[in-house]
Amino acid sequence: MSPSVQQMPGLDDCVHTVDWNPIVAAQSTSTFAGLFTGFVFASIIVILTNREKIDSHNGGAEAGMALQLLLSAFFGLAIVAYLDGVVRGEQVCRRAQTESVINGAALAVSAVIVMVALSWVVLAFDRHHDGVLTFFRRVVVFASLFVILMLVVSSNGFLDGTLPGSHAHSNKAMYAVGIAGMVIALVHARWRRLYARSAKGAQGASEDIKRITRRVKIAAWGSLTLCGSAAAASSWAAGRSLSHWESMPKAVAYPAAWLALVFPIGVIVLAVRALAHVEKEPRRAATGSGTPMSPPQQRQGPGEASVSGSSGAG
Repeated sequence: MSPSVQQMPGLDDCVHTVDWNPIVAAQSTSTFAGLFTGFVFASIIVILTNREKIDSHNGGAEAGMALQLLLSAFFGLAIVAYLDGVVRGEQVCRRAQTESVINGAALAVSAVIVMVALSWVVLAFDRHHDGVLTFFRRVVVFASLFVILMLVVSSNGFLDGTLPGSHAHSNKAMYAVGIAGMVIALVHARWRRLYARSAKGAQGASEDIKRITRRVKIAAWGSLTLCGSAAAASSWAAGRSLSHWESMPKAVAYPAAWLALVFPIGVIVLAVRALAHVEKEPRRAATGSGTPMSPPQQRQGPGEASVSGSSGAG
């Protein structure tokens, strides 16, 4: 017979004491992160095996930027899949809650990085015409705002579920930080654009290309740094003995909640800055007959027409 495992007094396994069980949820989250990792790996293979097609569209630089972001996301998603698998074996509720809020931050950032990378894939394969890239970019921005909101909810829920009493001031401050992050992301998405290509498909200005490349590198390294830090923090929490989790100390709960909010929001803003942009084509002025006027006629005023008519008669 297998030896029976008795629960240590004062500890719980999230079955009867909380209204949401992070240990049970970790199974589906780990599976999702694993499948997402496979999708990212497939995207990397597609880029690497279609070099000639990409080069024919002068998309080598765009493909390189997509690869940087996809590789950082691959690392982050693989970490989340493993760490959530560790949470699935937890029997200590507070420890599982701490690990889950940290892993959730890494998953949120990795998902946004993947979407930003796909905007560069669209451009590399020259599929940005007819407003496709514009629509895709708006979807990414909307998804980023939604992810920021979910990070705020997650951090608030973590504090409410692990610490007794009210945390109204901290919760309000978290929502304020979330709103500020949304506004900054929107400002960069709308008014801080850098164009990778001109309206005619040519490569953008060299100075813009340098700045875009720098933005992509910063976003990729920011994602790698966050995911690596999350892995270290989650592993540290998992390695603490049972005696550390008899009661959740505020010195652990508040830093975990705030770091799982502020750091990811910062990286998400960096990711939005790294979105691919193409300059819009100028709108053509429509005429009543549907045919463009000749250049001399477009520059004539009312008085000029009468003068030219009289000179022709003379």
